[in-house]
Amino acid sequence: MNVALKFSYILIGFSYSFLLLNKIYFGISLLLGILLMMTLSRPNKIYFHFSNTKINYIFILFLIILSFSTINSIAFFRSLSVQIYLILFILLGLNLFFYFQKKPEAFQKIIKIFIISTILNVLIIFLYNLVNYETYKTFSYILRFKGVLNIITILVLTLTLFQNKRYLYTPILFLIPSLILSNSNAPFLGILSGLFFYMIFTLTNKIRFLKKTIIFSLATIFTLILFKNVNNLPAEFSPQSIKNFEFKIPTKLIDTHRQFIWGFSLNKFKSNPLLGFGPDTSNFINDSQKIIGHETTGDMTFIPSHPHNFFIEILLEIGILGTFSFILFILFINYQIFKNANDREKFFLIFFNGYFWGSSLVNFSFWLGWWQGSYFFILSLIATKIFIKKKVFTNNT
Repeated sequence: MNVALKFSYILIGFSYSFLLLNKIYFGISLLLGILLMMTLSRPNKIYFHFSNTKINYIFILFLIILSFSTINSIAFFRSLSVQIYLILFILLGLNLFFYFQKKPEAFQKIIKIFIISTILNVLIIFLYNLVNYETYKTFSYILRFKGVLNIITILVLTLTLFQNKRYLYTPILFLIPSLILSNSNAPFLGILSGLFFYMIFTLTNKIRFLKKTIIFSLATIFTLILFKNVNNLPAEFSPQSIKNFEFKIPTKLIDTHRQFIWGFSLNKFKSNPLLGFGPDTSNFINDSQKIIGHETTGDMTFIPSHPHNFFIEILLEIGILGTFSFILFILFINYQIFKNANDREKFFLIFFNGYFWGSSLVNFSFWLGWWQGSYFFILSLIATKIFIKKKVFTNNT
């Protein structure tokens, strides 16, 4: 049993190394490792609910709304499958957290393997990009590992939360050139978003008497900017309107294809605003596979696979009700973790969320298994780090 348990730790710790090979290998490694570890250790119970009553109510509300959206989906079985995956990821993250509370030694061992794996991953990507630079130079960037770098970046930047060692800053030196060579914009947006949200938190925390005023003012400014830019997106999609459309949003900031995708998606959202078209169905919507027909987009379609913006995607697919309840659920989970964190841990929690959701604004589909699963897995590790410390302190006291 001891050997098998160690093997489960290795599977979990090296799961992101398998991601470099194949996303399916990553899923199998992580899921098999977690299930094997929990089966061998025989936990007292499996958790299907959170310890906080408010979170449970919000979670149930979200599941009810999501279920209605799935029932009314334009692709029922597709929506049902991603709904099951989402529930599975949330419950796995929850049970992993409670498991580590009872067995902190398992958490420490997995984190050690996890750190070795992350450093190894960065070096592999760096060396690959270096060796293949001449081959790919004519294309201006290297495609290999471009997508994976989005998650590897946040893993590298959160390593020092788990072990505050100076040598763990070294992988950043190999990460930066890899991001530049791969032309990965999403990680840079994620980093800026993470730092921005922490800066807002620090500012409001220091000026406590103006805290609500500052938050309200920033929220108002952000909303006004958002609505202004939404109105600048394409809104008419006849061949003539597309041909004559003048881009008001700089195309260097948001490329022409994305502007058409977002404009088209928001236009379709208006026809089913409450529950959307169903989870993971955006590229099944009428006219979504039509060629845009603008001189800059070639044979690209309105929605090639998804809207390339998690907020627009879930708004389109699960509507206002689903989007609001999901955001509320995520906020409440993070708030419960946040309340138990010290200042340093708060930085990492805010930065992680800012990075993940910020990069998701120009990134993968929200329903992409390895991306979505990574959020709840990493959040579970961060929460474990924060609560284990608190638990040990309380026991010593």
